[in-house]
Amino acid sequence: MKKDFKNPFFRWENGVFVTVDQTKLPFKEEYIKLITLKDYYDAIKKMKVRGAPAIGIVACYGVLSTVYRNKKLKKAKRESLKSIEKLKNARPTAVNIFNLLEKMKVIIENFNGNDYLLFRRKLEDFCEKTYKYEVYTCDRMADYGYRLIKNGMNVLTHCNTGMLATSGIGTALGVILRAFQKGVKFHLFIPETRPLLQGGRLTVFEAEKFKIPYTLITDNTRGYLFSRNKIDITFVGADRIALNGDTANKIGTCESAILSYHFKKPFYVVAPTTTFDGNITDGDKIIIEERKKEEVLSINGKRISIAKNVFNPAFDITPSKYITGIITEKGIIKPEKGCIKNIL
Repeated sequence: MKKDFKNPFFRWENGVFVTVDQTKLPFKEEYIKLITLKDYYDAIKKMKVRGAPAIGIVACYGVLSTVYRNKKLKKAKRESLKSIEKLKNARPTAVNIFNLLEKMKVIIENFNGNDYLLFRRKLEDFCEKTYKYEVYTCDRMADYGYRLIKNGMNVLTHCNTGMLATSGIGTALGVILRAFQKGVKFHLFIPETRPLLQGGRLTVFEAEKFKIPYTLITDNTRGYLFSRNKIDITFVGADRIALNGDTANKIGTCESAILSYHFKKPFYVVAPTTTFDGNITDGDKIIIEERKKEEVLSINGKRISIAKNVFNPAFDITPSKYITGIITEKGIIKPEKGCIKNIL
């Protein structure tokens, strides 16, 4: 694994996790310290931290932080198990957080020693290994995926899937950034991603930081661009992938997939194996988070509608038939049960 990569947005410092508050971006790059279990829970729930890989990592450090605050082994074990159950309830759709917390739970329950520091070290080793593995997976996915982007292409993405969403270079945006680093000449279209504008706020923030040529569009501009042959290829991330390849991702992803399918353009999901759920056979069984109506009724705190009834799902399900391939750290696979089982 590469150990020289540094993501500026996430770091662990002596029992405290420091991260950028993504709700303040792009106009204010404010870093917050996560100390208590409530800090970690609220950061995930309120989307100060977001992105399936990132919230999984932050949740792990939330458990570790609980151990740091409880110096007696018996209490540390008891409170860390409580913290796992609490953090699992922060957001229901992304699978990474559940998979990682279950692994931590096994470590805690199977620890039979009497040494508190050894217990803490085992959990800290797990967190460090998880963090570095996400860096590695992003790097590998970028290497596999960037070759799909050719000179002169117009590339579409969705939401934010870069360094703000992972501990590495990113998933879908990592592929795009790697192509840019390799000198490929392309143009990126970034949908704003209503209602919280992760595309307009966060992906534009990263595109500006790395000087990637881009154009911001409204979400409902995508069909027009496809109809004018202005989109050549699409890359999106994922929050949970079922065994048959059905993919849960930010609301609006399915629309891009259907447009790609209709206009015969490739549509790729970029996700590490930690985002696959081997216990779910298809997308119908994935729980979709519904968020507060205020996110739709307001923008940046300013009320924009008098609507009384609002439906605000955070994710949608893209059926596997619309997906050209899934780019993982183990290669590019077809969105089929046999292919997925082979890499898990």
